Amino acid sequence: MTDKRKGELMMVVCGVLWSMSGITMKYINWNPLLIVGGRGIFSAAIIFISMKMSGYKLKVSKKSIGIAFLTFMNLVCFVSANKYTTAANAIVLQYTAPVFVLIVTAFILKRKLRSFEVITVFAALFGIVLFFMDQVSGNGLFGNILAVTSGFFMGIMYALTGEIKDDGERISGLVLGHTALAIICVPLGYIFTDHAEITLLPIMLVVFLGVVQMGIPYSLYGRATALISGVEVSLISMIEPILNPIWVALIYGEVPGSRALIGAVLIIGAVIAYTIIDAKNTLPPESENNTEISSGE
Repeated sequence: MTDKRKGELMMVVCGVLWSMSGITMKYINWNPLLIVGGRGIFSAAIIFISMKMSGYKLKVSKKSIGIAFLTFMNLVCFVSANKYTTAANAIVLQYTAPVFVLIVTAFILKRKLRSFEVITVFAALFGIVLFFMDQVSGNGLFGNILAVTSGFFMGIMYALTGEIKDDGERISGLVLGHTALAIICVPLGYIFTDHAEITLLPIMLVVFLGVVQMGIPYSLYGRATALISGVEVSLISMIEPILNPIWVALIYGEVPGSRALIGAVLIIGAVIAYTIIDAKNTLPPESENNTEISSGE
Protein backbone atom coordinates (compact mmCIF):
# COMPACT_ATOMS: atom_id res chain seq x y z
CA MET A 1 0.00 0.00 0.00
CA THR A 2 1.38 3.41 -0.97
CA ASP A 3 1.87 6.20 1.58
CA LYS A 4 -0.90 8.17 -0.14
CA ARG A 5 -3.38 5.32 0.29
CA LYS A 6 -2.30 4.90 3.92
CA GLY A 7 -2.95 8.59 4.55
CA GLU A 8 -6.36 8.42 2.88
CA LEU A 9 -7.30 5.33 4.90
CA MET A 10 -6.20 7.02 8.13
CA MET A 11 -8.43 10.02 7.37
CA VAL A 12 -11.40 7.75 6.59
CA VAL A 13 -10.92 6.08 9.98
CA CYS A 14 -10.66 9.54 11.58
CA GLY A 15 -13.90 10.69 9.97
CA VAL A 16 -15.79 7.57 11.06
CA LEU A 17 -14.51 7.73 14.66
CA TRP A 18 -15.12 11.48 14.93
CA SER A 19 -18.68 10.93 13.71
CA MET A 20 -19.48 8.78 16.77
CA SER A 21 -19.64 11.78 19.10
CA GLY A 22 -23.34 12.55 18.61
CA ILE A 23 -24.75 9.13 19.38
CA THR A 24 -22.40 8.58 22.32
CA MET A 25 -23.13 11.91 23.99
CA LYS A 26 -26.88 11.38 23.64
CA TYR A 27 -26.60 8.43 26.02
CA ILE A 28 -24.68 10.33 28.72
CA ASN A 29 -27.12 12.16 30.97
CA TRP A 30 -24.51 14.47 32.47
CA ASN A 31 -23.96 18.19 32.37
CA PRO A 32 -22.07 18.90 29.09
CA LEU A 33 -19.15 20.41 30.99
CA LEU A 34 -18.55 17.12 32.81
CA ILE A 35 -18.75 15.24 29.50
CA VAL A 36 -16.24 17.45 27.68
CA GLY A 37 -13.96 17.61 30.72
CA GLY A 38 -14.05 13.87 31.35
CA ARG A 39 -13.33 13.23 27.69
CA GLY A 40 -10.48 15.71 27.88
CA ILE A 41 -8.69 13.66 30.53
CA PHE A 42 -8.25 10.75 28.15
CA SER A 43 -7.91 12.63 24.86
CA ALA A 44 -5.15 14.85 26.33
CA ALA A 45 -3.26 11.76 27.50
CA ILE A 46 -3.53 10.01 24.12
CA ILE A 47 -2.50 13.09 22.12
CA PHE A 48 0.41 13.76 24.51
CA ILE A 49 1.66 10.17 24.20
CA SER A 50 1.39 10.38 20.42
CA MET A 51 3.29 13.67 20.45
CA LYS A 52 6.13 12.19 22.51
CA MET A 53 6.29 9.10 20.28
CA SER A 54 6.68 11.43 17.29
CA GLY A 55 9.63 13.11 18.97
CA TYR A 56 8.01 16.48 19.71
CA LYS A 57 8.44 18.37 22.99
CA LEU A 58 5.63 20.22 24.73
CA LYS A 59 5.92 23.91 23.86
CA VAL A 60 4.15 26.65 25.80
CA SER A 61 4.07 29.82 23.71
CA LYS A 62 1.62 32.56 22.77
CA LYS A 63 0.56 30.60 19.69
CA SER A 64 0.15 27.24 21.43
CA ILE A 65 -1.82 28.93 24.23
CA GLY A 66 -3.97 30.60 21.57
CA ILE A 67 -4.73 27.22 19.98
CA ALA A 68 -5.46 25.83 23.44
CA PHE A 69 -7.98 28.59 24.18
CA LEU A 70 -9.72 28.21 20.81
CA THR A 71 -9.79 24.40 21.18
CA PHE A 72 -11.28 24.79 24.67
CA MET A 73 -14.05 27.16 23.55
CA ASN A 74 -14.79 25.19 20.38
CA LEU A 75 -15.26 21.89 22.20
CA VAL A 76 -17.22 23.31 25.14
CA CYS A 77 -19.67 24.97 22.75
CA PHE A 78 -19.92 21.90 20.50
CA VAL A 79 -20.56 19.37 23.28
CA SER A 80 -23.08 21.72 24.90
CA ALA A 81 -24.82 22.19 21.54
CA ASN A 82 -25.31 18.41 21.29
CA LYS A 83 -27.33 18.58 24.49
CA TYR A 84 -29.64 21.36 23.32
CA THR A 85 -30.17 20.69 19.62
CA THR A 86 -30.00 17.74 17.25
CA ALA A 87 -26.66 16.09 16.51
CA ALA A 88 -27.13 16.99 12.85
CA ASN A 89 -27.58 20.67 13.67
CA ALA A 90 -24.59 20.70 16.01
CA ILE A 91 -22.09 19.09 13.65
CA VAL A 92 -23.18 20.81 10.42
CA LEU A 93 -23.33 24.28 11.99
CA GLN A 94 -19.87 23.70 13.44
CA TYR A 95 -18.62 23.02 9.92
CA THR A 96 -19.38 26.64 9.02
CA ALA A 97 -15.86 27.34 10.35
CA PRO A 98 -14.30 28.21 6.95
CA VAL A 99 -17.06 30.78 6.41
CA PHE A 100 -16.04 32.62 9.58
CA VAL A 101 -12.44 32.62 8.40
CA LEU A 102 -13.59 34.37 5.22
CA ILE A 103 -15.73 36.86 7.15
CA VAL A 104 -12.87 37.72 9.53
CA THR A 105 -10.54 38.03 6.54
CA ALA A 106 -12.88 40.47 4.82
CA PHE A 107 -13.98 42.68 7.72
CA ILE A 108 -10.98 42.62 10.06
CA LEU A 109 -8.01 41.96 7.80
CA LYS A 110 -9.62 44.06 5.01
CA ARG A 111 -8.88 41.51 2.27
CA LYS A 112 -11.19 41.61 -0.71
CA LEU A 113 -12.97 38.30 -1.16
CA ARG A 114 -12.93 36.52 -4.48
CA SER A 115 -16.27 35.87 -6.19
CA PHE A 116 -16.42 32.19 -5.26
CA GLU A 117 -15.63 33.10 -1.64
CA VAL A 118 -18.52 35.56 -1.56
CA ILE A 119 -20.84 32.87 -2.97
CA THR A 120 -19.59 30.43 -0.31
CA VAL A 121 -20.32 32.90 2.50
CA PHE A 122 -23.84 33.71 1.31
CA ALA A 123 -24.73 30.06 0.60
CA ALA A 124 -23.56 28.99 4.05
CA LEU A 125 -25.25 31.93 5.79
CA PHE A 126 -28.52 31.09 4.04
CA GLY A 127 -28.07 27.50 5.22
CA ILE A 128 -27.60 28.76 8.79
CA VAL A 129 -30.81 30.81 8.52
CA LEU A 130 -32.70 27.66 7.48
CA PHE A 131 -31.43 25.88 10.61
CA PHE A 132 -32.71 28.69 12.81
CA MET A 133 -36.06 28.75 10.97
CA ASP A 134 -36.34 25.03 11.73
CA GLN A 135 -35.90 25.60 15.49
CA VAL A 136 -37.02 29.07 16.50
CA SER A 137 -37.50 28.74 20.25
CA GLY A 138 -36.40 27.01 23.42
CA ASN A 139 -33.43 24.67 23.75
CA GLY A 140 -33.19 24.09 20.00
CA LEU A 141 -32.49 27.78 19.35
CA PHE A 142 -29.92 27.93 22.15
CA GLY A 143 -28.24 24.77 20.85
CA ASN A 144 -28.01 26.22 17.35
CA ILE A 145 -26.41 29.39 18.72
CA LEU A 146 -23.85 27.28 20.59
CA ALA A 147 -23.12 25.25 17.44
CA VAL A 148 -22.54 28.37 15.33
CA THR A 149 -20.34 29.77 18.11
CA SER A 150 -18.37 26.54 18.02
CA GLY A 151 -17.90 27.00 14.28
CA PHE A 152 -16.66 30.55 14.89
CA PHE A 153 -13.99 29.42 17.35
CA MET A 154 -12.97 26.54 15.11
CA GLY A 155 -12.67 28.93 12.17
CA ILE A 156 -10.37 31.27 14.10
CA MET A 157 -8.38 28.22 15.16
CA TYR A 158 -7.99 27.30 11.47
CA ALA A 159 -6.66 30.79 10.76
CA LEU A 160 -4.17 30.65 13.64
CA THR A 161 -2.88 27.16 12.90
CA GLY A 162 -2.33 28.18 9.29
CA GLU A 163 0.26 30.67 10.57
CA ILE A 164 2.15 28.09 12.66
CA LYS A 165 4.85 26.18 10.82
CA ASP A 166 6.12 24.28 13.87
CA ASP A 167 4.23 20.96 14.15
CA GLY A 168 5.30 20.55 17.78
CA GLU A 169 3.91 23.96 18.70
CA ARG A 170 0.61 23.18 16.98
CA ILE A 171 0.20 19.79 18.65
CA SER A 172 1.22 21.31 21.99
CA GLY A 173 -1.74 23.66 21.65
CA LEU A 174 -4.03 20.64 21.32
CA VAL A 175 -2.54 18.97 24.39
CA LEU A 176 -2.87 22.17 26.42
CA GLY A 177 -6.44 22.72 25.25
CA HIS A 178 -7.61 19.22 26.12
CA THR A 179 -5.78 19.38 29.45
CA ALA A 180 -7.54 22.68 30.24
CA LEU A 181 -10.87 20.98 29.50
CA ALA A 182 -10.08 18.30 32.07
CA ILE A 183 -8.85 20.71 34.76
CA ILE A 184 -11.59 23.34 34.40
CA CYS A 185 -14.68 21.50 33.17
CA VAL A 186 -14.60 18.35 35.31
CA PRO A 187 -15.06 20.13 38.67
CA LEU A 188 -17.58 22.62 37.23
CA GLY A 189 -19.56 19.90 35.47
CA TYR A 190 -19.51 17.70 38.57
CA ILE A 191 -21.24 20.45 40.57
CA PHE A 192 -24.13 20.66 38.10
CA THR A 193 -24.55 16.91 37.50
CA ASP A 194 -26.78 14.67 39.58
CA HIS A 195 -24.25 12.42 41.31
CA ALA A 196 -26.67 9.50 41.13
CA GLU A 197 -26.19 9.56 37.33
CA ILE A 198 -22.42 9.02 37.57
CA THR A 199 -22.55 5.27 37.04
CA LEU A 200 -20.38 2.75 35.20
CA LEU A 201 -22.06 3.04 31.76
CA PRO A 202 -21.64 6.82 31.28
CA ILE A 203 -18.10 6.62 32.65
CA MET A 204 -17.27 3.93 30.06
CA LEU A 205 -18.84 6.06 27.32
CA VAL A 206 -16.77 9.08 28.35
CA VAL A 207 -13.62 6.93 28.25
CA PHE A 208 -14.68 5.80 24.76
CA LEU A 209 -15.13 9.44 23.71
CA GLY A 210 -11.71 10.41 25.04
CA VAL A 211 -9.71 7.46 23.73
CA VAL A 212 -11.49 6.14 20.62
CA GLN A 213 -13.50 9.12 19.40
CA MET A 214 -10.88 11.84 20.02
CA GLY A 215 -7.45 10.58 21.10
CA ILE A 216 -6.82 7.89 18.47
CA PRO A 217 -8.25 9.89 15.52
CA TYR A 218 -6.14 12.94 16.38
CA SER A 219 -3.05 10.73 16.51
CA LEU A 220 -3.91 9.24 13.10
CA TYR A 221 -4.67 12.72 11.78
CA GLY A 222 -1.20 13.91 12.71
CA ARG A 223 0.33 11.09 10.65
CA ALA A 224 -2.11 11.43 7.73
CA THR A 225 -1.32 15.12 7.19
CA ALA A 226 2.28 14.17 6.41
CA LEU A 227 1.16 11.70 3.71
CA ILE A 228 -1.65 13.45 1.82
CA SER A 229 -2.55 17.00 0.83
CA GLY A 230 -4.54 19.44 2.92
CA VAL A 231 -7.32 19.37 0.33
CA GLU A 232 -7.65 15.60 0.66
CA VAL A 233 -7.64 15.89 4.44
CA SER A 234 -10.40 18.51 4.37
CA LEU A 235 -12.57 16.61 1.90
CA ILE A 236 -12.23 13.20 3.55
CA SER A 237 -12.97 14.73 6.96
CA MET A 238 -16.40 15.72 5.60
CA ILE A 239 -17.33 12.11 6.39
CA GLU A 240 -17.92 13.35 9.93
CA PRO A 241 -20.84 15.77 9.38
CA ILE A 242 -22.44 13.28 6.99
CA LEU A 243 -22.23 10.17 9.18
CA ASN A 244 -22.83 11.82 12.57
CA PRO A 245 -26.56 12.57 12.05
CA ILE A 246 -27.05 9.22 10.26
CA TRP A 247 -25.83 7.27 13.32
CA VAL A 248 -28.08 9.33 15.60
CA ALA A 249 -31.10 8.90 13.32
CA LEU A 250 -30.60 5.12 13.04
CA ILE A 251 -29.84 4.42 16.70
CA TYR A 252 -31.44 7.27 18.64
CA GLY A 253 -34.29 8.14 16.26
CA GLU A 254 -33.40 11.82 16.16
CA VAL A 255 -34.15 13.32 12.74
CA PRO A 256 -33.63 16.99 11.81
CA GLY A 257 -36.43 18.98 10.21
CA SER A 258 -36.83 19.57 6.48
CA ARG A 259 -35.41 23.12 6.59
CA ALA A 260 -32.39 21.90 8.54
CA LEU A 261 -31.77 19.16 5.95
CA ILE A 262 -31.80 21.73 3.13
CA GLY A 263 -29.52 23.96 5.19
CA ALA A 264 -27.14 21.04 5.75
CA VAL A 265 -26.90 20.38 2.02
CA LEU A 266 -26.17 24.08 1.39
CA ILE A 267 -23.49 24.35 4.08
CA ILE A 268 -21.70 21.07 3.35
CA GLY A 269 -21.94 21.64 -0.40
CA ALA A 270 -20.61 25.20 -0.08
CA VAL A 271 -17.67 24.11 2.09
CA ILE A 272 -16.73 21.23 -0.22
CA ALA A 273 -16.95 23.45 -3.32
CA TYR A 274 -14.94 26.19 -1.61
CA THR A 275 -12.22 23.72 -0.58
CA ILE A 276 -11.84 22.38 -4.12
CA ILE A 277 -11.94 25.76 -5.89
CA ASP A 278 -9.63 27.42 -3.36
CA ALA A 279 -7.08 24.63 -3.81
CA LYS A 280 -7.14 25.02 -7.59
CA ASN A 281 -6.72 28.78 -7.33
CA THR A 282 -4.09 29.07 -4.60
CA LEU A 283 -2.02 25.89 -4.18
CA PRO A 284 0.97 25.27 -6.43
CA PRO A 285 1.25 21.59 -7.45
CA GLU A 286 4.33 20.97 -5.33
CA SER A 287 2.97 22.62 -2.17
CA GLU A 288 0.15 20.61 -0.65
CA ASN A 289 1.13 20.28 2.97
CA ASN A 290 -1.77 20.61 5.40
CA THR A 291 -1.46 23.15 8.20
CA GLU A 292 -5.00 23.07 9.57
CA ILE A 293 -6.51 21.10 12.38
CA SER A 294 -9.73 19.34 11.49
CA SER A 295 -12.69 19.42 13.95
CA GLY A 296 -12.85 15.93 15.22
CA GLU A 297 -15.54 16.43 17.74
